[in-house]
Amino acid sequence: MTAATALVVDDEPMVRHLVRRILEPEICGVMEVEDGETALRLIQRRANSIDVVLTDLSMPGIDGFTVAEVLTLHQPALPVLCMSAYVAQLDPDHRIGVPFIQKPFTPEALCEAVTRLIARSRALRAQAREERQRASGGRRASTESRARTEDAVAKAVDLVAAAKTLQGERAKAVNQD
Repeated sequence: MTAATALVVDDEPMVRHLVRRILEPEICGVMEVEDGETALRLIQRRANSIDVVLTDLSMPGIDGFTVAEVLTLHQPALPVLCMSAYVAQLDPDHRIGVPFIQKPFTPEALCEAVTRLIARSRALRAQAREERQRASGGRRASTESRARTEDAVAKAVDLVAAAKTLQGERAKAVNQD
């Protein structure tokens, strides 16, 4: 089994560096990006090589709420862990059913949360592989063809466009209130 990889999305370099120091190399490898748009573009290209996404909630541009919501809708096998120092940000309109860890967090709490989510990610992916194999009657060529089709469909959804649409809908709802 290949080593697990976490994608850390935070506009603060110090936080990204801290998360990397906590998780590497014992728990997983870490990729870092500074904003939601960059994260979604990376996930669009490399979803199969990322096991978990850790995102700050409050960032300029595409925020962590939107990243989490888009991934929940379009990449449900990719778990998300939201991080924030401000619990007040968790208002009822943004409860999207993803785990949350409050900053500052302990190394133990972060490791436990990430380990649990990596296990979930791997289990969901293994289940999907088994379902594809059963559906194809165990024929390798058919499984590979289906996997390519599923990858093409997943890539057909532009995650950044989906995020910007969600943000636009939220802005309209706020302006109507």
